Amino acid sequence: MGVLKFRLPSNELEARSAGFRKTYIAGLDRTPGRIGLDIRNGLMSCSRDNSESARLFVPWPIAGHGAPVVGTATLPERSTPYVLSLELARGKLNDVRNQMADWTQMGLRTTPELSDVLTSARRAFVRAAMHADDPAVCLEASQESLEASSKAADVLTESYMAQVLQNRMASTGKLATQLGFVLNGDPEKTPGSAQWPSAMNAAQISVSWRDLAPSEGKYRWELIDAQLAWCRRHRLNVEVGPLIEFRNGALPDWIWLWDGDADAVGGFATDLVRQAVARYRGKVPSWQVVHRPAGREILGLGEEDQIRIAARAVQVARQADPNAQLGFGVDRPWAEWMSGSRFQLGPLHLCDYLIRSDVGVSNITLEIAPGFSDPGCPMRDLFEFSRLLDLYALLNVPLQVLIVAPSSADDDPAADPNVQVEPWQWPQPPAEDVQADWAARWVSLAVAKPFVRSVKWLQATDAAPHVYPNGGLHRADSSPKPIFSRFQALRRDLIA
Repeated sequence: MGVLKFRLPSNELEARSAGFRKTYIAGLDRTPGRIGLDIRNGLMSCSRDNSESARLFVPWPIAGHGAPVVGTATLPERSTPYVLSLELARGKLNDVRNQMADWTQMGLRTTPELSDVLTSARRAFVRAAMHADDPAVCLEASQESLEASSKAADVLTESYMAQVLQNRMASTGKLATQLGFVLNGDPEKTPGSAQWPSAMNAAQISVSWRDLAPSEGKYRWELIDAQLAWCRRHRLNVEVGPLIEFRNGALPDWIWLWDGDADAVGGFATDLVRQAVARYRGKVPSWQVVHRPAGREILGLGEEDQIRIAARAVQVARQADPNAQLGFGVDRPWAEWMSGSRFQLGPLHLCDYLIRSDVGVSNITLEIAPGFSDPGCPMRDLFEFSRLLDLYALLNVPLQVLIVAPSSADDDPAADPNVQVEPWQWPQPPAEDVQADWAARWVSLAVAKPFVRSVKWLQATDAAPHVYPNGGLHRADSSPKPIFSRFQALRRDLIA
């Protein structure tokens, strides 16, 4: 048993920040472990199963940046509590300087603005470290350092993104990356869908297990047929899935009769996959077979049960169509949820395991939904998103990105009632212009990465039933939000 202790800046901040309860600790393998969290009298104690050096991550309020997750440097255990604000400032500054060194070595050209901001961050950190025994001065200087480091991270990442896009387009012209969105419903019956092809060269046909098999053993293919016909008519690259999604709202009602029976659930899942892939063999080039496996307890299935079902489903799909591209997806890819879970593998190691198992995995999909409650994830900045993509690129298979952000924190009757927008995480209250600006930066960064094969917005419209509140490109009345014109511009300027 090991314990890392941190002195919080004040009881006022302790009470104000809901983020402390989202704290997690990751070791050298970057996988969070289960922790016990105790906050009292201005002291936060994190107990865990081992006493190795580790990094602590916590949502932290930074002026102009909301409350993004920030990490300390790697810390050993000690009897004296660390000053949390100081260690977060140290960790953020280290991350930015190390990344800048890596990118500079690869040929990145930095700007005087970046050097000036980093100098400000270093000076503020030194002042915080020299006044570690004065809580007020240390907090003020640490916050100043964090603000400057976060600005430096944005400048650095945007410089990287602009130069990578410039270099790639100079050598190959417009990019072959797939850009589009997930179809939630029949486009022919959705007002405004005639505009969609101007913003996309690809689409993901999404029909849940619940919709495909409303009754046990009986399948309905009408919605896939309709979406596939619409995509063909507009000459879009197509992917279908996920066929099996480990989410309550995506499962048929009758499957709950088999709660806890892994063999029965696995049999039904693989039969659906076999029937679907065989039916569309030669017509659908790419499938997302499984999504969200081994991320939460569901249907009475443990971690090993879900992994076994996922692996078998991909294997069956490969047998049904040896030429198709087959993938599976994970949500919450930073794995912060593992700090309170009994599951031990985590999304990164799950992807590695399934790729190495040689069942036929062709690509990995990452679902990115910051600022939402589960199955969304806590907010990060653009810099951390870049680092996440680089981490998963080590798996050496193409990545696909599903991404979404809210345009409002208002109630959304067509969304999953269990999913909420968490406005406190955002730099400013979620709004349509905020969504558009955020999406333009994050989608552009994903497109810039050469190992990212496709980037798709997770919800085409708020009019059809969907998971994330107010996350669509179109409003509930089917009129386009500002984000749609950003997608049109990206499609026109970057994508072949």
